[in-house]
Amino acid sequence: MNTIKNYKSSIYLLLSMVLGSIVGAIWGEKIMFLQPIADTFLNLLFCLVVPIVFLSLVNAIAGMKDLKKLSKILGSMMGIFILTGIIAAIYMIIVVAVFDPSAGAQITMNEVPNDLAANNNFLSMFTVGDFPLLFSRNNLMALIVFAISAGVAIVSIGEKAKPALTLFNALLEITMKLVTYAMKLAPIGLGAFFATLIGQYGTEIAGPLSRSIIIYLVASLIYYFLSNTIFAFIGGGSEGIISYWKNIISPTLTALGTCSSAASIPTNMIAAENIGISEEINSISIPMGANLHKDGAVLIQILKIGFMCSIYGINFLEPSNLITTILVSVIASTVMGAIPAGGYVGEIFIISAFNFPPESIPIMVLIGTITDAPATAINVTGDVGVAMILNRIIEGKDWMKKKLINA
Repeated sequence: MNTIKNYKSSIYLLLSMVLGSIVGAIWGEKIMFLQPIADTFLNLLFCLVVPIVFLSLVNAIAGMKDLKKLSKILGSMMGIFILTGIIAAIYMIIVVAVFDPSAGAQITMNEVPNDLAANNNFLSMFTVGDFPLLFSRNNLMALIVFAISAGVAIVSIGEKAKPALTLFNALLEITMKLVTYAMKLAPIGLGAFFATLIGQYGTEIAGPLSRSIIIYLVASLIYYFLSNTIFAFIGGGSEGIISYWKNIISPTLTALGTCSSAASIPTNMIAAENIGISEEINSISIPMGANLHKDGAVLIQILKIGFMCSIYGINFLEPSNLITTILVSVIASTVMGAIPAGGYVGEIFIISAFNFPPESIPIMVLIGTITDAPATAINVTGDVGVAMILNRIIEGKDWMKKKLINA
């Protein structure tokens, strides 16, 4: 019963999508009168993306009290976060290249991208020409850079900046409450989206999406066991592997049952403590990982990009597109909120980088919703593996043996 309760929001979303698809298939293009409802929900999400990204990052960075003391931990942690994200991206690129997730798809969109190529001007993504432009969903990467800088500045100033941090914390709470309000409308908004999508483009979407979901489930299961075993071995050797799998089941089940990295933090920290990870590393890497480290989400982003590239005839394996795919997938997964359905940010990054039309979003949303649970499990359990590697970097390669001796 608890599992069903935890999945309730996802079940409602899936039911609304199915109902919308059925109504769209029956009514055809007559259902287009629901388009304003779908657009209203989409615009509401667009308005919430910017404050979520800015406030969550400022609070995460500003929560670090002593940047000098934590610099080695933070530097190593971010390096590992990025490296594992890139590894996950390359892994899924290989899977998508071998098993085309959209094989057999025949989806013709009325709105065709003007430029079927990725945006390769990477440096322009990190800056804007005027301050107000920072707070636009079209400049999220520049906003991220600004938010991180603001967080570092708050820590550097210290006591005098506490009122600002208190304000940002309050604003984040307000924003997340607005998110919960918005998600209450999600079944209606997404139901309308799928009704108009199926009504306009037909039921041929169902087959290709089923194929892509199966591909993801198999690929994520393999990645879950393989990557976590490797991380545990790097962090603690053979003893690390045994200790890791002994303690990681509870966080895995929590992640599958809640579809939330944030909700899994308590069980994840308990698992890390039982493994023997130091309190300092545990208290930093697990909460930060819940917000910034999401290899499971990276796998989803690659699947979405590969699917949509195939639909629009973009050469997914072209070197420049591969580089953009890796960059976008890692960045998009990093800025996703550690909450269910946080992947809407990822869709915005993808359509911005590859010039896909907004009509692509409902398809990607459905893929993300169905794959949310296994992706969250990979996100959560990977944080413990990273913490083990960090423990080795900070405390030496024999930290696990010392822990066993002192136990």
